Amino acid sequence: MNELPEQLHLNVQLDDSISLDKFINCDSTKDFLNILNNTTEDNSISNFYFIWGNEGRGKSYVMQGLHRKHIEDSKQTFHFSFKDKKVTSPEILMNLDALEALFIEDLESMEISEDWERAMFNLINGCYVSGTKIYLSSNIVSKDLPIRLKDLASRLSSFTAIEVPEITEEEKVQALLQSSKRKGLLLDNKTIQYIISYTSRSLSDLLRLLNELDSFSLKKKKKISPSLVREMVNTK
Repeated sequence: MNELPEQLHLNVQLDDSISLDKFINCDSTKDFLNILNNTTEDNSISNFYFIWGNEGRGKSYVMQGLHRKHIEDSKQTFHFSFKDKKVTSPEILMNLDALEALFIEDLESMEISEDWERAMFNLINGCYVSGTKIYLSSNIVSKDLPIRLKDLASRLSSFTAIEVPEITEEEKVQALLQSSKRKGLLLDNKTIQYIISYTSRSLSDLLRLLNELDSFSLKKKKKISPSLVREMVNTK
């Protein structure tokens, strides 16, 4: 394997609490999670995956969970998002095919320019040769990306596309229960219904709110309740 790329200091810092095993497990996500876990095997059917879905479905969590699994398997990895303000030059994509797995989030935010598109095309070609596994994520399917370089568009269309499913309202309640149980929090039905009814219904926002609520409850030394949720939301 070639010398490791110098840009690895930009690697995403993973939250130790994140793993694929902790992603919401329900009827809507069961098949999705099975597919994701299969992609992490050394003998997986493909090395190139395009994970997409509307904002708020948990793509970033999934990407971090996949990254965590590869790290646990002692793989050499690199993970970044095109929304990271430190990502300013196509040079970040150079020599990444020296690694074993790449995780690149928010592809829809990549600058549409000849330099960036050519660099991404070259990276994918290099990974074909080296056997490096690539996971890309985006809010939209690859064919709807405004890519001008036809060769790159063709390469992206060959990736195995995996949609992050939208879960039902009932499953969002289960998601809050699952997540709160892991955190050791007690949420009664009134509090859960208040959260679902009066805050964002995006799964990502709901789980983020639960983290904030945990901290807010400790700070205020109050039991979690609809009134505490309302107080926290109103202080933002």
